[in-house]
Amino acid sequence: MKRFLINHVKGRLITLFLFLILLLPFKVKAQQEEVLLAFRHPAVGHLYVNSLYDSRTNESFLPLIELFSLLEINYEADARGFTIRGNFITPNNPYTINLQEPSISFGKNIFTLDPEDFRIGATDYFLAPAIFEKIFGLNFTVNISQLTLTLETKHNLPVEERMARERARERVEGSQINREDFPLLYGRKRSVLSGTMIDYSVSGSYDGEAQNLGYTFTGGMEVLGGDMQGTFTGNHSGYGNNYYNTSGLRWRYAVLNNNFISGIMAGQISTTGLQPLSLKGVAITNDPIEPRRMYETYVVDGTTEPESEVEIYINERLTDYKRANELGYYRFDVPLSYGTTRVSLRIFTPTGQIIVSDKQLQVPFTFLPRGVVSYNVQAGQSDNRWADTLQNQWAAHGNVAMGISRWLTASVGAQHQGNEFVPGDLFYYSSISARIAKQYLLNIELAPENFYRLSGSVMYTGNLSLNFIYTKYKGVSLFNARGATEDISANVFLPFTLFGLSTGLRVGGQHYVLPGNRLTQYTADFSTRAGPVNLRFNYRDNLVTTNEINYFGQGLLTTSLTYTIARSPGVPVYVQGMFARGQMQYDVRKNAIQSVEMQLSKTVFRDARLQLGVTYNIERSALMTQVSFTLDLSKVRSTTMVNSSNSNVSARQNFTGSLGWDMPNKHISMGNRQQAGRGAAAVLLFVDNNSSGKYDAGDELLPYNGVKLDRSTIVQVGSDSILRLNQLQSYYRYNLSVNRNAINDPTLVPQKDKFSFIADPNQYKRIEIPFYRGGIIQGTVLIEREGQQYGQGGLRIILKAVGQENEQTVRSFNDGGFYFMDIAPGRYTIEVDQAQLGFLEVQQLQKTELEIKALADGDFIEGLEIILSDISHE
Repeated sequence: MKRFLINHVKGRLITLFLFLILLLPFKVKAQQEEVLLAFRHPAVGHLYVNSLYDSRTNESFLPLIELFSLLEINYEADARGFTIRGNFITPNNPYTINLQEPSISFGKNIFTLDPEDFRIGATDYFLAPAIFEKIFGLNFTVNISQLTLTLETKHNLPVEERMARERARERVEGSQINREDFPLLYGRKRSVLSGTMIDYSVSGSYDGEAQNLGYTFTGGMEVLGGDMQGTFTGNHSGYGNNYYNTSGLRWRYAVLNNNFISGIMAGQISTTGLQPLSLKGVAITNDPIEPRRMYETYVVDGTTEPESEVEIYINERLTDYKRANELGYYRFDVPLSYGTTRVSLRIFTPTGQIIVSDKQLQVPFTFLPRGVVSYNVQAGQSDNRWADTLQNQWAAHGNVAMGISRWLTASVGAQHQGNEFVPGDLFYYSSISARIAKQYLLNIELAPENFYRLSGSVMYTGNLSLNFIYTKYKGVSLFNARGATEDISANVFLPFTLFGLSTGLRVGGQHYVLPGNRLTQYTADFSTRAGPVNLRFNYRDNLVTTNEINYFGQGLLTTSLTYTIARSPGVPVYVQGMFARGQMQYDVRKNAIQSVEMQLSKTVFRDARLQLGVTYNIERSALMTQVSFTLDLSKVRSTTMVNSSNSNVSARQNFTGSLGWDMPNKHISMGNRQQAGRGAAAVLLFVDNNSSGKYDAGDELLPYNGVKLDRSTIVQVGSDSILRLNQLQSYYRYNLSVNRNAINDPTLVPQKDKFSFIADPNQYKRIEIPFYRGGIIQGTVLIEREGQQYGQGGLRIILKAVGQENEQTVRSFNDGGFYFMDIAPGRYTIEVDQAQLGFLEVQQLQKTELEIKALADGDFIEGLEIILSDISHE
């Protein structure tokens, strides 16, 4: 064993001696020095890279491994063999850089390197900029006087592709059906009396001598821990006819995260049966407050290259993404939403390969997840104002549905109406919904003594769709006012490409069988698009058969042509974005044109839109014009409309908007969108000067739009510097993240940057996010050899947040010192780049762990030491 070790050491020394002799001319001639260059690139950001500069020849050499790592070009370094291998951007572009020969093989080509083309450093290999450009098409430019480095290339770099994917993920992260919620910091907070939201609409009209004023007010607030809302409508005419009415006046107590009961309602409600009925009564249900968006989860998993990025698209929208583990395994729990779900996988391997696979699934809208039971019960007095025979009758309804299996859901229900319990006033119904072969939907509804119905639909991958409904009636009832014995309806949509244009054809119809006659209604629609032009043909007709004699109805052919003028620089400003539409109706039976129409629409003053419509009815020789002007301001929306038909002129003016009372901050918020029945949030971003963790007098408010939600909302910064989020759905859970890039002071970091909250109904929820000065971390990297320690410069030090994906990288100074600035509060680990450890033949025994605390003036950690142990003896 001793002789083996001696021979082994001798062999290593001889090899090293010969290689040093080989490199001696290079190193003697070079006399280079290390120079930090500021490297700025849109996909990488602004950072510094370490270069070698030869002052005698005025030449610079750029770090190969560091630049490939920043640009995310695939590489594998062999420090002992002085070799780097990998795939350049795509798998079909393999390369090998061998500095022992020295040469570079790229694809099928081999390039020989001269001694002046490269340098070997302690922690990286350095190539001349001309080599990067000649072989890889990376045009690096070094400005040694300004110490800057720039890059130009025609390649779509992997780091750019990754950032584009991440931006797409951020845009659609809110649409994830099966998203992961952030920690809940602001749950549902109930109050006895809180909040006020009011929507209003006021309209005035003039038509000759007739004048009319109408208004609608819809209000909402929290009462006794529940949400109350209702609508008041009034109308006044010039003839003294006044009208008042209330509708939808009800109180609801919502129960969250309970499978047995989710809500109790009292007031003006509607039944959920086959024929909705308005009641003044009570209702109870266990249907979730936040409607089910998914039926169940469908597992999609597989294996690929380790560390591959795997994206999953649902209905052509990015829904989730993961990174394959060290074995290449990935798994998604795909949420099957109601209707058709297209599932597509896109795998981006580290070698640049892209793998795509697609499949399609369908779930009926009536389906429930397996084992889930849903019920609805309503009871009260009928509230039908227009049918005296149904007024003040007592009614009760209830239905129960259950998910039996992955492909089958069943439901039953019953309804009774009448002041006395008479069996004839009670009817039952049931339904069965099935999913066959994952895309064929079948539904059977049974209402004995009323009707039997069979329906089905299917949609194929190319968007070809078919559906039909067949109903067999048993006498005249609320469900069969026509008195038909049966009816069937069907339609087919066929998409295809015609002369390279996206085209579609839809054909449908409905057939009624009535006592003594038959009625058939049918329609066909053809449309195609060529850039900004959309052409459409629609034909509709009907056929009545009585005593075996056919009577055709009015065959009407409608042709329309729509053109949208693009907002291009070469187009005059006054027509940019203009929408023009022409339409003609042709009477097939009379073989004559019935009417022609022209519409123009143009956005003006950024917040307004002007529309002009002219219609000429040839049959009646009537000319009709319409001019409307819509002004959509942030606090109110105004619509003015003037119509003329020959000599008759009428006008209408409407104002709509809403008022929201932010009680915690004593502020009235005005908007042009509905707020009643919805929630809102008032977010206070502030500098916590006294480190209390809450907003106090003397703290500085930050008037910036510095948060993002995972769902759509309207965001406004008020005059009081408070950020308000409107149009939230009551009782929904929202994920909120802080956008530090929107804060002008980059040294400020939030105490909490990702959390969730539940929107309270008809009120503003106060959310406080304190900011502190970022922390600073200072330390030294030391290499320990033979009992001696010395600092090592040029090392890449990586700071990672525990439990998160974000990380920062800095470079150690000549003495091994390093520092990080503007660090957010939280737990972190610090480690040295593994590729450089291989060059130095050292190892970091364990990651350094630390915590930055939330302090008003920032937390400061100093004196950290990262010890790298020598492994060259192994």
